[in-house]
Amino acid sequence: MRLRRALAPIGAVAALVFTACEHPAFAPKWDADMYLPLSTHTIHLTPAVIPAGLSAPDSFPVQQQDVTGVLGDVLKNVTDSTRCSAGPGLSCDVVALTATKTTAVSVVDTLFISDSSVIAVPRPGRVVFPIAMTATDQTTTFTDTLSSATVAMLKTAGEDGRPLYVLLRGQVTNPSASPLTVTVADSIKLSLSVTIRVAVSH
Repeated sequence: MRLRRALAPIGAVAALVFTACEHPAFAPKWDADMYLPLSTHTIHLTPAVIPAGLSAPDSFPVQQQDVTGVLGDVLKNVTDSTRCSAGPGLSCDVVALTATKTTAVSVVDTLFISDSSVIAVPRPGRVVFPIAMTATDQTTTFTDTLSSATVAMLKTAGEDGRPLYVLLRGQVTNPSASPLTVTVADSIKLSLSVTIRVAVSH
């Protein structure tokens, strides 16, 4: 399994914003929201028969997310999330996870994002993202507002060219009254993205 990056859709916009941020210090600045797709990961469930009411693991090990290049250039200009005020029509620094599954299992997982490969150890800015899907859910998007510490972690990673690390651990459960056969075609697809605010000069 690989952690795939999907940066092409933001390349032109990100480059433009980064170029704008290179304007002289006396130029007026404001914040602009920007969508950054981070990764897409497919978990292929292990073929097996899950008895009624029982569970099976669906975790993947620690994966590395490269934040160099265009993504790093944008992250260098991330602004502090405390400057965002939530309300109708306003957006904050947000992490979003879209999960799609192909079989009738319920899902209870936790996604971790950190600037350390030792993700089990709490660090400032570490993201701990709970995921829960019922057996009938097919596609669900989960969102959470980023803390100031997480925004600072992303900014530092961009400035230093350090990778981020992603880990998923949890389980799937067969909630039905009959055994459920899981085949090689059954999977859970995760698409992770961040909406952040960057300083823009004009």
